Amino acid sequence: MKAAVLTSLKNIAITEKPKPEPGPREAVMKVAYCGICGSDVHGYSGEITVLPGTVMGHECSGTVTAVGKNVEDVQVGDRVWVKPAAHCNECYWCRRGKFEQCPNAFGTSIGLSPNSDGAFAEYLLVKHPEQMLYKLPPELSFEEAAVIEPLIVGRHGIRVSRFRLGMTAVVTGAGSIGLGVINFLRIGGARKIVALEVSPARMRIAAEAGADAVLNPVSEGERLRSSILEVTGGTGADIVFECSGVGAALRSTLSYVASGGQIVVIGLHKQEVPFDFWTVLHRKIEVRASLGCEDDDVYDVMNAIKKKNIKTESLISDIISLSDIHEKGFKRLLSPNEIVKILVRP
Repeated sequence: MKAAVLTSLKNIAITEKPKPEPGPREAVMKVAYCGICGSDVHGYSGEITVLPGTVMGHECSGTVTAVGKNVEDVQVGDRVWVKPAAHCNECYWCRRGKFEQCPNAFGTSIGLSPNSDGAFAEYLLVKHPEQMLYKLPPELSFEEAAVIEPLIVGRHGIRVSRFRLGMTAVVTGAGSIGLGVINFLRIGGARKIVALEVSPARMRIAAEAGADAVLNPVSEGERLRSSILEVTGGTGADIVFECSGVGAALRSTLSYVASGGQIVVIGLHKQEVPFDFWTVLHRKIEVRASLGCEDDDVYDVMNAIKKKNIKTESLISDIISLSDIHEKGFKRLLSPNEIVKILVRP
């Protein structure tokens, strides 16, 4: 089969690899689409460690083509979405049902090492199908299913937050995760949603997704805080969802979150970010992080797409072939752009 292999820093080559065969309790999926995630780009550029020889890619959908002995949850022909990692069922957190906090899950993630190839390939070996494969409703296309993963990250961020009907919220960054947050804030009945984004195209999509105000923090400059206060009734936002992964954006959340409010960090920050904890203490602000998902997040996203409460076509900026993944995928995403999500079709 053909696969896109990270051969060295900022270099991906299309190579031939053996088509995987499932062992006991494993399954193989023919990949329909796989999205390029921001973490894939960070691995490509060296901002996070991904070893040479790795096939990256974890935002994927496809069809089960083979199952190993004792696999009961899926069968050949099933249309599926893949959760990128599995929990161990044995650690302190798993025994208490807090599976998303399992410290061993990271080691099972697809697309991070040569020992666990991802979905930038024609076929994907799924080592824990009972946890990682979800059957798709017939109403969902493979393209729609390929954006489930970033949407569930945003959905989970809201689930673990203090968000309630009628609250005000600011969302920093209107990439695929931020747009997922905006959509579910709208669905959940937020009173006011403010999106902060610098890309004109993503600003437009954020407004279409349900943001009441979309502000460019660069052009707003010193007016940004007063503009947010005006939209939120002078108090600031009840909750700020930081989805950009930009250190300056995280630091600035303190200037427009309400006293007693909450900051939820969802974006991936690759470096340490200096933070004013005196202000956090003085204004009784809660800061918490969100990573991963729960089963309920997956089903919430599937139902929202099925009911057309989320328009996935606005999230998919381009669909490219596997052979074009380097030039039309990763190299494009390294430069400033207005792309939300690129899907790769093997």
